[in-house]
Amino acid sequence: MYNTPPIGGIAAGFGGAAAASPWLGVQALWIGLALFTLVSAGLAVKRILPARKG
Repeated sequence: MYNTPPIGGIAAGFGGAAAASPWLGVQALWIGLALFTLVSAGLAVKRILPARKG
């Protein structure tokens, strides 16, 4: 949707961590949510800033 590389591989890695240990699974979930939030915010800012300059 945002022309970014697919993150299926990252999700699969987190899935493997979740299978290995429940604690790692919970940590991977939070890390995944944090990464998604940062990437989404970065893309939103990237889209907004050029529009304001023009």
